[in-house]
Amino acid sequence: MFQEFGDKRLEDSLHAHGVFELSYVTQGVGDWQIGNAKGTFRPGMLFICPPGVLHAWRSDWGAATRSKASAIVLRFRRESLPEGLLRLPEMTALKSFREAFREPLRFEVSDRERLRARLRSVDRAQGVLRMARFYVALDLVASFKVLEVVDVDGDNRDMTPSESARFERVKRHVEEHYRASVSRAEAARAVGLSEAAFSRFFHRSVGTTFIDYVSSFRVRKAAELLGSRRDYSISKVAELSGFGSLASLHRQFKRRLGTTPDSYRKAANSEVLEP
Repeated sequence: MFQEFGDKRLEDSLHAHGVFELSYVTQGVGDWQIGNAKGTFRPGMLFICPPGVLHAWRSDWGAATRSKASAIVLRFRRESLPEGLLRLPEMTALKSFREAFREPLRFEVSDRERLRARLRSVDRAQGVLRMARFYVALDLVASFKVLEVVDVDGDNRDMTPSESARFERVKRHVEEHYRASVSRAEAARAVGLSEAAFSRFFHRSVGTTFIDYVSSFRVRKAAELLGSRRDYSISKVAELSGFGSLASLHRQFKRRLGTTPDSYRKAANSEVLEP
């Protein structure tokens, strides 16, 4: 799935996908977090995050007024680079590259306009041509120097083992109850904290509020349904993803993804999406 957004405030909570996520920053500054590792992003930085790894993006994190950022995001499945195809001599660079991005990677892009053009060309194509352009774009990425293999355990770990375990319990609580009402009080009780202590723990660990985290989670579930269940009306998607109304889904979708649910579904074509 291809997504390009401009002048958007990034206010992610920690989340993970079931696919690889390639993120290319074209404008703006802010902070990234992958696992427990953190750093600062700026224009020209490129990241690849594997499936299942928690990550977050926040533009101008900690500032009184958040700045805006622009980026191109390309999500793809491991099956997009099948072993049989990678045995071809022409695919040698991509074969080595696929092995490397079992771990999160960070690059400094040496030819920004060329990369932007190649990524955009993927979005403009369909069918076999779309796959061919996807391989050409990844081949260019493979030529860039890897600046860092991100250590998801992090040398600058913020969460203790007990805090990590507590956060995992909160995640499971949200995953099990997001379709109904998920309150801060219920989540606090699930991990044995008072509401005040829970709020402090959650914001310190995740960098956002619990309510914002739940809203982000619901938007991701809604986007997944919009791409995979085209027989569902948008009202049905709103209901199944835990939004109390269609208006609430539209408001949160526009705020977090910069588009409407209907436009997102149209852009998805026939792909299964995971925002």
